[in-house]
Amino acid sequence: MKIIIIEDEDLTAEDLALTLKRIEPSSELSARLSSVKEAIAFLKSDPDIDLIFSDIQLGDGESFDIFREVSPKAPIVFCTAYNQYMLEAFQTFGLDYILKPFSDESILKTLEKYKQLRQTFNRGTQNMVDAVTRPSPGADARKKSLIVINGDKIIPIQLQEIALCYIEYENVFVKTDAGKQYLVNKSLEEMEQMLGGEFFRVNRQHIVKRATIAYANTSLSRKLILSLHVEHPIKISVSKEKYQMFMQWLQG
Repeated sequence: MKIIIIEDEDLTAEDLALTLKRIEPSSELSARLSSVKEAIAFLKSDPDIDLIFSDIQLGDGESFDIFREVSPKAPIVFCTAYNQYMLEAFQTFGLDYILKPFSDESILKTLEKYKQLRQTFNRGTQNMVDAVTRPSPGADARKKSLIVINGDKIIPIQLQEIALCYIEYENVFVKTDAGKQYLVNKSLEEMEQMLGGEFFRVNRQHIVKRATIAYANTSLSRKLILSLHVEHPIKISVSKEKYQMFMQWLQG
């Protein structure tokens, strides 16, 4: 098993390498990289690797910057002292997420997870790396769910269950048909592309599902004010420049 470690703290990197060798004697450390720039250059050389262990906060940026620049060549195990990166880690094709200080048990569980996935996909027709780390062309268009985090829980939300998306205090939230609200780690523009034709961005702050709209009223300012089937504390209006497009969309 060929492994690379992306970590800017020497003692942590050395401890991780020794732990991996102790738990998995057949493992081979192919490279230890300490910066975003160094990791990008290494991965662009198309190395033969099986697994990546990566810290998130590096001296010249975050490891997510690496995988925005270079498609990962192997599953990634993110290692960090903070849990607020969990959602982005799993959206960046992460295999696992380990909180520092890591233990033998946490590393062992991660390696077992990797082996189980490898065995599963080796029995099928897809390569494990393709299945776990490489999105196929047009994959976003076929997505049927959105991953959100609520406390320490990772929750898949079906896109068809989303009633609306909105910005509040510079954060993006989704609200479901059942009225549950979740913070998401995406921009409203990314949500607009993901959700498809059943949703319409009525203004800068809101995307609404057609089935969520109960009716619309014309205000004194000649804007359309929407009434929804779910409770929402903010009045949602359709911007004037989108009125005609909205009316056409509302008719299906």
